[in-house]
Amino acid sequence: MKLPDPFTFFDGTKVTTKEQWECRRKEILAMAAKYLYGPVPSEPDEVTGTVSGGTVSITAKVGGKTENFSATINGSGDVIALKLSGGIFPSNSKTLSFGSGFESKIRNLFGLSELNTNIANGWMIDRVMDVLEQNPGSGHDPTKVMVSGCSGCGKGAYLAGVFSRVPLVVIVESGGGGVANLRQAEWFRHGEGSSVWQCSDAKPQSIDNLEDSGICGPWVTGAARWLRSDPSKVYNLPFDTHLLLATIAPRHLVHFTNSNGRNSWCHLGGTCEALSAWAAKPVWKALGVPERMGFQMYSANHCGASGSQTALAGEMFKRAFEGDTSANTDVMGILDNGVQQPVSEWKDMWIDWDMETVLQ
Repeated sequence: MKLPDPFTFFDGTKVTTKEQWECRRKEILAMAAKYLYGPVPSEPDEVTGTVSGGTVSITAKVGGKTENFSATINGSGDVIALKLSGGIFPSNSKTLSFGSGFESKIRNLFGLSELNTNIANGWMIDRVMDVLEQNPGSGHDPTKVMVSGCSGCGKGAYLAGVFSRVPLVVIVESGGGGVANLRQAEWFRHGEGSSVWQCSDAKPQSIDNLEDSGICGPWVTGAARWLRSDPSKVYNLPFDTHLLLATIAPRHLVHFTNSNGRNSWCHLGGTCEALSAWAAKPVWKALGVPERMGFQMYSANHCGASGSQTALAGEMFKRAFEGDTSANTDVMGILDNGVQQPVSEWKDMWIDWDMETVLQ
């Protein structure tokens, strides 16, 4: 039942240096592709392109195949944002959008029969960044790119952020199928945790009752059928959502969830999101950049938090995009009355690895 250790490779070798983290990241992503989200397209063999105003033209080659893609950057400001529904963005930011048919072109390029739409978004973010890096005089800064969304699109922002190198990810109330911890959700849904779940209407959403479609969905592919049909096998997974969240490190992450106290936003499983954020934070600490990851739980309408409740995002915009080192972003804000299992019980129950690890 314990949450897998971010600092131990699958073969048991310990992660001891910051350089090794990149290899561990790739291992976690490969496992996630195999068991939940696959197939995941790799970097192309070659990427070239041009930028004309707000139009980005991209040519990608894989083996003997070539596909042409396009993206558009509209608006004014320094930040380029893939704006999924309900996300949180700087007030003055440009909007990134992709040309029609890009998913089918990616599938053709790699010979894929299916492709998660959010992973396709992540692949496209990387290709746009590739071309912006090749065209430094374009007026668009590839170091100031972000993605955000809420609810179903919170899941979308999470996956696009995990399966890309986008510099800033802002995840809002992603729930089951998003950041919500799979092991803890299963414990609440079908295990001993059901006896402490204080919600009269629903257990937390998880892999076995995840909708097949919805805004920014579907969120998993056929790779996850084995687990959806028997969610008790979640304890066999060599990863959980805390590790996927941690693959964003050392990039910038802001993560919000709604209160999951007694009879509040039960199916969203905010407790499970909080557990994953809490268990992922040590990776940013181990890498020496705890200020690049912030988590905040609030009590509000779904995707309707006030500006004061989401002020952490504004602080991270200052840090990530303006270089403001005084911004208050090293935050782990979990409401004592907003979780279905006390935080004081988490370490003994879920962790058997060193949360104070420091990588050299």
